[in-house]
Amino acid sequence: MDTGQQRHYARLGLTITNDDQELNAKRMSALRLHRRAWLRLSALGLLASSSGAPLPAAERPERGPALKIKGLRVTPIALPDPPLLAASGCHGPYFLRNIIELETDAGITGLGETHGGEAITAALERARKLILGCDAFAYRAFARELLALGASCYAGIELACLDACGRASGRRLCELLGGPVRDDVEFAAYLFFRYAADHPTILADPRLVDARGRGEHALDDWGEVRSPEAMAEMAARFRDRWGFRVFKLKAGVLPPDIELETMRALAARLGRESKLRIDPNGRWRPETATRIGTALRDQPLEYYEDPVRGQAAMAEVRRATGLRMSTNMCVTRFEHLPEALRLRPIDVLLCDHHYFGGFAGCQALGPIADTAGWTLSQHSNSHAGITMAAMIHLAACIPQLTLASDTHYPWLVENADILDGPKLAIREGRMAIPSGPGLGVGLDRDQLARAHEIYRRCGMRRRDDASLMRRLDPSWDGRQL
Repeated sequence: MDTGQQRHYARLGLTITNDDQELNAKRMSALRLHRRAWLRLSALGLLASSSGAPLPAAERPERGPALKIKGLRVTPIALPDPPLLAASGCHGPYFLRNIIELETDAGITGLGETHGGEAITAALERARKLILGCDAFAYRAFARELLALGASCYAGIELACLDACGRASGRRLCELLGGPVRDDVEFAAYLFFRYAADHPTILADPRLVDARGRGEHALDDWGEVRSPEAMAEMAARFRDRWGFRVFKLKAGVLPPDIELETMRALAARLGRESKLRIDPNGRWRPETATRIGTALRDQPLEYYEDPVRGQAAMAEVRRATGLRMSTNMCVTRFEHLPEALRLRPIDVLLCDHHYFGGFAGCQALGPIADTAGWTLSQHSNSHAGITMAAMIHLAACIPQLTLASDTHYPWLVENADILDGPKLAIREGRMAIPSGPGLGVGLDRDQLARAHEIYRRCGMRRRDDASLMRRLDPSWDGRQL
């Protein structure tokens, strides 16, 4: 150890002995892997500890019975999606998810949910033969094989295993992962420009197979929101209905200067004690992002999310504006971390268990965030109640996840969720950890069957926001602004 390291440890009040140095040298020798491989493997918990020999068999605690996986049922579903606007186009008329039921020999079934689309459905079906007969408590044993089928595939099955394990042990999912560090979880209002639910082009969509219509038969009553004033009004309704204190504007939709005016209208309507975010989903050019970001300096901006594409451009905008930057686009896998540590494009990382290798991967981001000086939040895509419960548990057990998480859940209309009982409640902008074992939620089989029937009939097999957007606005081309 050099003198600089000795002084560093002395400032921390630590004394490092020769034995400590020798042990550390052994550890480092064992972990001399390519840094990208090490980040991925360590984050997924696939590296064994290099210190300490295993206990002799006679001294090991007695293991409980295995929770053997005997079946995997995958149900693709389509749930109603309002015409929300983003850089990719227009949502609707449905969003797709895959629902997973993991059956065990103890008669316990674990629930999971992951991204939709036929490609992921096929991957989940292929996963069945890899996990049958395995112990649900030992789900990490088949992590490599499932990750090879896709991160979304692994995330859904890992979630079902954790739910089954929680049900078997009588413990909440977050308690299986070290216990909650907070009693409830804060979420942000996710504000979208949008068309009215009963817009004629929406109702003429050939994929629409449910009974929604005009007026009181419309999917929802939010109406058209395509101006700063209308957005400020919608945000106030979100605050009054759910108590949100953090508000995120999905931008990259209207001309950038109109979206700047929208941020000012939000601050004026909600008060400067509210926290604002803006996310153009990488649709702006660096010069646009720098100009708008500079103009946002006097607003109550919590962070500036993905105004441009790529880590280099993000770093450029961060330096030019001095704003706190966040991403769920340019750092979405562990392989992206070395470049992010070098270029410094962000201050906030939005984790997502669908992308980062499940719950274990997201938990591993905590110490990495501490090291990098980042804070964590949580990314969201359109989802049902099983994923909503998962996001609550995940945020509850990561100390570094201190910023309000995103969620699309308020956009899922009442009586459309597949949970047994009412939708999970949002009060004062927060959601309580479900109290039951595992995820703490149950499945409404009738609702699941209806959602699967809509999937079967609507013909949607992947997300495609661009086609509906072009029908609504033939001049739309998705180019950068």
